[in-house]
Amino acid sequence: MNLKHLLKTALALAVAGFVLPVSAHTLSNKTLRVGFGAQATDVWQVTCSNDAVLGNSHNLAAQILDKSPGTNLLSLIIVKGTAAATTVDSKGGDTTPSPFVEVAGGNGVYTMLVNHTQSGNKVYNIEFHCENAGGDHTPTTTPTLPVQDN
Repeated sequence: MNLKHLLKTALALAVAGFVLPVSAHTLSNKTLRVGFGAQATDVWQVTCSNDAVLGNSHNLAAQILDKSPGTNLLSLIIVKGTAAATTVDSKGGDTTPSPFVEVAGGNGVYTMLVNHTQSGNKVYNIEFHCENAGGDHTPTTTPTLPVQDN
C-alpha cells in the first residue's frame, strides 16, 4: 500500500468519524426552588444558527422531564418573537418526558421558560435542539447560566 492510498484512507475514516448523528442538547438536574413559591420561573436562552452544509435553522424543538414525584405539574414554554409553544410533563418522578414541541422562528435567540403549578422544589431536565426545515440538527448553543433562576 503506498503512502498516498494510506493518507486517503485515513482521511476518509476521519471524515466518517465527524459525520456521526448529532445528539440533542440537555440541561440536567436544574431546580425550581421552593423559596419562590408557585410563581417560580426559570428562564433559559438558546441560540440557533446556520451551518455551511445544513443551512439555516428553522425551529427549536424541546421537551422537559420532571424528575420530582408528586402532583405539581412542570411545564416548558418556548418563545421567539410572536410564536410560542408549551409542553407539560404530566407525571413527575418517572422517566417519561413531555412531548416535544417546536417553535419555528428561524435563526436567532429562543427563550425557554420553566414553571410549575404548586410551590415546592422541582428538579428537571430539558432536552432541546435546533433543526433546519428538513429536520437535521443545526448549530445550537447550550446555556451555562439561566437568565432567571427561581
